[in-house]
Amino acid sequence: MAKCSSCGAEIIFAKTASGKTMPLSVASKQKRVVLSDGDATAMVRDTYLSHFADCPNASQHRKPKDGGKDGAI
Repeated sequence: MAKCSSCGAEIIFAKTASGKTMPLSVASKQKRVVLSDGDATAMVRDTYLSHFADCPNASQHRKPKDGGKDGAI
């Protein structure tokens, strides 16, 4: 199992709809009832919180919104 490089928490990775990799916190795992798209079929699934939401050092891993242009020369 992977660990966060800054806080050491156990994480797993998932692919988003856009193909990006997103870290998920293993400690946040919960069983939830979810509905599938298009019908009312209920399924119990494991769900996880994004590790960006609970990592105390998340800001170290975020990319700047200006595309990396921080004004440094």
